[in-house]
Order: sequence, then C-alpha cells, then structure tokens
Amino acid sequence: MQQFSLGGLDFNLLKVLYALAVKGNMTQAGDYIGLSQPAMSHALKRLRGITGDKLFIRNARGLTMTRHCADIFPGVKRIIEEAEAVMRSHQSFDPVHSPRTFRIGMNDYFSVVLMPLLLERIRATAPGCVIEVQHMPRTLTGPLQSNRTMMQDYLENGTIDVAVMTLDAIPGRFQSMPLFTERRVCIISADNPVAQSEFTFEKLLELGHVKVTSSPSRRGWIDEHLDTLGKKRRVVALVPHFSAAVAIVGRSDLVAIMPETVARLFEKSHNLVILDPPFLEQQQSTSMIWLAENQSLPPNRWLREQIAACFEAKGL
Repeated sequence: MQQFSLGGLDFNLLKVLYALAVKGNMTQAGDYIGLSQPAMSHALKRLRGITGDKLFIRNARGLTMTRHCADIFPGVKRIIEEAEAVMRSHQSFDPVHSPRTFRIGMNDYFSVVLMPLLLERIRATAPGCVIEVQHMPRTLTGPLQSNRTMMQDYLENGTIDVAVMTLDAIPGRFQSMPLFTERRVCIISADNPVAQSEFTFEKLLELGHVKVTSSPSRRGWIDEHLDTLGKKRRVVALVPHFSAAVAIVGRSDLVAIMPETVARLFEKSHNLVILDPPFLEQQQSTSMIWLAENQSLPPNRWLREQIAACFEAKGL
C-alpha cells in the first residue's frame, strides 16, 4: 500500500515559523508555543535549510521576516488556523479569548454596509478576532457561472467562512439565510440641472449612465427591463465598485442606479441627490451563504449569528 507522505516535513516547524512571525522575538515565540530557546534556534536552522532562505533578519526591533518569509507566511498561517479549527471543531467556541481570523466573501457595497456594524460587535465581544474581507462579485443571479463557481470554490477550499451576496439559487452542498431586501435608487450630482425638475423616465434615458457591474458583458435586470419597453440607456462608463460610481456621478452630469443604503452613505460627502427610479423596480434579496457541513461548527455558527444581528439592528 502506498504510504502517505509530506516529504518529511515536521508540522512543528510551521508552528515555529508562525510563532516567530507573530512575536518577532525568539524568547517570546518559544514561550508562545512551549519550546526552549535552543529548541527554537535548532528549528529555525532546519527551516532555513528546507527553504534555502534566512527567513528572519535580526534588527533593533527584534526579528523581521525576509521577503520570501512574508510571501509564504499567509499559507503557513492558514494551515495553523485550519489545523486548530479541525482539532477544536467539536468544542465550544469562546469568542472572548479566541484569536481566530474570520473570512467573509463580499463586494465593496456589502463591506461598506456590514463591516462598521460587524466590527463594533466583534471588538466588543471578541477582541482577539480578526475579520478579513475577500472581494467577490455582488450577485450570483442568472447565468453568471464564473461568479457562482468562485463562491463555491472559496467556500469549499476554506478561503472564506461565509459569503454575503444576492442570489436566486444555490447548490445542495450549501446553506443560505436571507438577510434583507433593498430597493434601488437613482443618484445624480446636486449641481446637475436635472435635480431642479421632475425626474421622468425620458430624462433618465437622456442622461449618460455609470453602470456598476462585475461582469461588463452581462446585461443586468435594468437593461432587460428597458428591452421590454423597446428602450435603451446610454452607458458611458462601467465600473466594478459602487464607490467608484458615486465619485464619478458627484463630479459629472451622469446618473447611476444603486442600492439605497450605499447612496445614503455617500449622499452628503459626494454632493448627491437621491431620486426615486421612474420605472417599475425589481427588488432582490441578499443572503448569507455557507458550506452545509459547517452548519453546526461553533465558530461558523457564531459568525453567522453576528452578521445576522447586524442586519437586524440596522432594520434592513
């Protein structure tokens, strides 16, 4: 029978590298993982032999990672965290003392809406935890197979713990929870002459549009709705982030259509006027998605509870 092999790699060496990178001091790193200074020095020598790199350079502040060490450290950190998660998966989760890094997949819109509220809760109840955002497209609706595959891959390989997105269906391996439904609004600059008169459907079509999309080739629901009316809008710019659309509109005579929450956040700072859309609006539900097998894991469940509580508190 073929033997399982890691190429002779001692997992404890990864713990040593992790501790040295986190503490930046040989003695403190040894205390952190329960090794003497001679044992730490020996382990570092072995690591240098394996990698062919010094890994750490001593300076006035202690130990600083070399460029190669900085490149491999994120992978080492993830291995340590995932190993810890596996060993403790059936234990209760203590947020007060946990140093865990949680990873959420979402776009700039959800980051702006969720992160301030979530960090308030995390810093108050889990001061040692870190929230890391992985940028992902906002929507998984329609034929966007590449976006859907990205979400599946990120959840399955542990790149993210949960995703916050707009979707219409998910595969069976995943669970989801509706978070909120939000209407869209039109934004223009307060200096735009259109702001001084009634905002009609005709005026909407006369204006140049800034389209927010993560897939430029995709026709969104707005364009599909206009198709049914035999109309077409004039798109002059396509950007992947709502923040970019806000900045452009605030300094031009263009219009953009976006979720009301993000429009309200930038209304005053970017000299915007928010207008009701002069057409029948299609609202979409935003959901939180996670791997079904992680449903009962205490850390994952705790994170989902915190995210859900943020949207409940916001009244969305």
